[in-house]
Formats: sequence, structure tokens, C-alpha cells
Amino acid sequence: MQLTYVAVVVLASMVFVLSGMIGYLYWQQTKILQQIQSLAIVISSQFAPRMVVHHEPEPEPEPEENAGVEAEPQVKTEPDVKPEDDRLSVDDSPAEHVTGPPPDKKAEVDIDDLDSKTAAQLRDILTQRGIPFGKRDAKTVLVQLLKAAG
Repeated sequence: MQLTYVAVVVLASMVFVLSGMIGYLYWQQTKILQQIQSLAIVISSQFAPRMVVHHEPEPEPEPEENAGVEAEPQVKTEPDVKPEDDRLSVDDSPAEHVTGPPPDKKAEVDIDDLDSKTAAQLRDILTQRGIPFGKRDAKTVLVQLLKAAG
């Protein structure tokens, strides 16, 4: 009888350990998939291909030549209108040159200094840069997103 009890205890402990291992693997898989999804969102938002539309000029149809009929001259009914130049003129006088970074350049954040910032500050930086993040993301996840975004 004691051998039966020992066998049941050994089998039960093996089932318990295996179920714990499966739970741990499931937890790690979920964690990795969340990280990959966050990186995919950042990459797709930063490196989205630009849609460029190329208009090919349509070739003008050639007039058909008839042997016995003379071609009538084409009369334009629309007057030739030159398109207005909507570009601004640029004055290269030296008094107007501005030194310093361009105004659209966002303030760069030191990557080594990210660990000292709070999670709220990191969320503000991510929001300013337009990088999506989860509301419940941990500070380490936010730091990794900022490092990945460069």
C-alpha cells in the first residue's frame, strides 16, 4: 500500500511541476508577443512607405491621313493661359539667415538618462514623438520603446 501512495505522490508532483512550467511558458509567450506588437507599431509608423503617384503624360493622338480628304486645321477655342507661379520668392540677404536648429526639430532625449525618468515623463515623451504605447506598460517597456525609436 505504501508503494501506491508514493507513486501517486510522485505522479501528482510531476503534474504540478509540468503545469507550472506550461503556465510560465504561456506567460513568457504573451509577454514576447506584446513586445513584438509594440515594436511593429513603432516601426510601421516610422517607416511607412510614402505613396507617390506618377502621372504619365498622355500622348496626343496623331491625325489620321485620308488619301482624298484634306485635313481641316484644328481651331483652339480655349485661350492659352499661362499658369500663375504660386511659389514664394526667396531673398538671400545675409540679414535674414537664422542660426540654430530648425524649428520643427524636436528636443532630443538622452537615451542613457531614460532610466532616471518616471513612467509619466516617459509617457509624455512618447506622446510628443507620436509613438503608441499601452496605458499599463511598465517603465522598462516605455524605455525600450524610446530606445527602439531612436
